[in-house]
Amino acid sequence: MLYGALVAAGCDVFSAQPVHTVINAAHHAARGEDGKLPNYGNPGQERIFTNDLGWIITLSDGFVVTTAAKIEPCEGAGVAMDLPFGPLPEYWLDQDVNVVDFAGVDLDADKYCNLIIEYGRYQSAQAQLAVDKPFAVRDPARVEGTTLYLAGYAEKPDGKGGKITKNFGFRSDQTVIVNLDMRTLDDGAEWRITGDEPNLRNLTVIKTYDEFFKGVDFETVDHAAFEAEIPAKLAAQTRVITGTSVF
Repeated sequence: MLYGALVAAGCDVFSAQPVHTVINAAHHAARGEDGKLPNYGNPGQERIFTNDLGWIITLSDGFVVTTAAKIEPCEGAGVAMDLPFGPLPEYWLDQDVNVVDFAGVDLDADKYCNLIIEYGRYQSAQAQLAVDKPFAVRDPARVEGTTLYLAGYAEKPDGKGGKITKNFGFRSDQTVIVNLDMRTLDDGAEWRITGDEPNLRNLTVIKTYDEFFKGVDFETVDHAAFEAEIPAKLAAQTRVITGTSVF
């Protein structure tokens, strides 16, 4: 495990020990108006939900791949975090709110303002360079070279007693860099390491899979245009929380 070399201005680095920080990944559907997380499907099952245009969407397959993480102090250079298991292919049908640790680094006492996450193409050759056993990959030929994938079908009443059904399969191989602001993450203040923490610290990066389909009319959607919008959609619905309690 590599060690960060951040020295906080005015801090005595000999009086505080570096603290190990772990970055976790999780996903779920967007919270309802009541603030609660909906249940759109159990682990390993399709996710079924309705978008804002009335399409009943069945998400039957898909994933997103995280390839790098970096944390930046409010002053000074950032630190690239270790990915001991290599790139993380996170499958949308895995259990919602389940937390998977994928990156970490030892940090000195300081205030931290940004967490930078990179989503990128899965490359098996890169995964094999991991210092630990790489994350399991399902259907490697489908995952290889892909950053994000969404597949399933959408249905809507046709007004004549029947229904309209549209199959979809959206894919992106673009690299997506997401800068997550941590300046108010610690009870309204910058996220920080004091050096006196009794245990490691955790951050969790969350994605909301149903928000990819907000505003999508499957009768008129342009496949290529939607795929071109995936990087921006992914960045917009990625957020970070302190700790690992995703409830």
